[in-house]
Amino acid sequence: MKSIGMWLARLLSALTLLAGGLVFFAGSAQAATICGSVPVPPGQVIVSETLTNSCTGGYLTETIQPPSNGLQICENGPVPSPYVITSTYTTNNCGPYQTGRINTVYDGIQMCGNSNGSIPNGYVITSEGPNSACAQEYGEVLHVASNGMQICGNSPVPTGYVITANPQLPSCGIYLGAVVNTAYNGMQFCGNSPVPAGYVITANYQIPSCGIYLGGRLNTVYNGITACADSPVPAGYWVSATGIQNAGCGIYMAEVLRNS
Repeated sequence: MKSIGMWLARLLSALTLLAGGLVFFAGSAQAATICGSVPVPPGQVIVSETLTNSCTGGYLTETIQPPSNGLQICENGPVPSPYVITSTYTTNNCGPYQTGRINTVYDGIQMCGNSNGSIPNGYVITSEGPNSACAQEYGEVLHVASNGMQICGNSPVPTGYVITANPQLPSCGIYLGAVVNTAYNGMQFCGNSPVPAGYVITANYQIPSCGIYLGGRLNTVYNGITACADSPVPAGYWVSATGIQNAGCGIYMAEVLRNS
């Protein structure tokens, strides 16, 4: 009776997985097969796609597994950070999609532009251009961000950094360049920059180094600070007064922020 009960439990489990679009798990539990109608679980990549009878409605059967250095993946699937695609090519493994090779990021790595979304925080794009390893995508060089570093305009800006200038950089191809620095109280910044957590915009004015973007000043937030209306409101604060005339805010009105 015990063996029958275990068999029934395994059968019910398998039917449940099949109903959800999961066809089977490999014995090592490292690889699984899902139907293309099912989202790829977080932290997994697609390593092959085929047309089978297991998945209906025109969906391909996808083999997924955890990422690893040098692994070939199908580029229609996610690329989990801190991995990036370092080469792109055509194989028979991915159906109509391109195949890519992934590697973990390190300072100076060259990646392909179709994996920008997986660049880990703290890294920036410092140059880009045609690269045969990336097929139709541009190759991009990544470095660990530091104060005063020149980056390309399509690069992420790491947490705690702001853009302080927008120069033309030949190494960035079609993109405008940018200079990043860590935020501090009272610093000047360019309007195309993110505003770090805990900071507010307290002035808006033209800064020549910001190019086409309006510049301004950042200050650390405190209870009762007067900020410009184009400023984000930091977590835990709220607007207690608005519509305040303030010449320093340029075209924007000012508002008072409080947290108590």
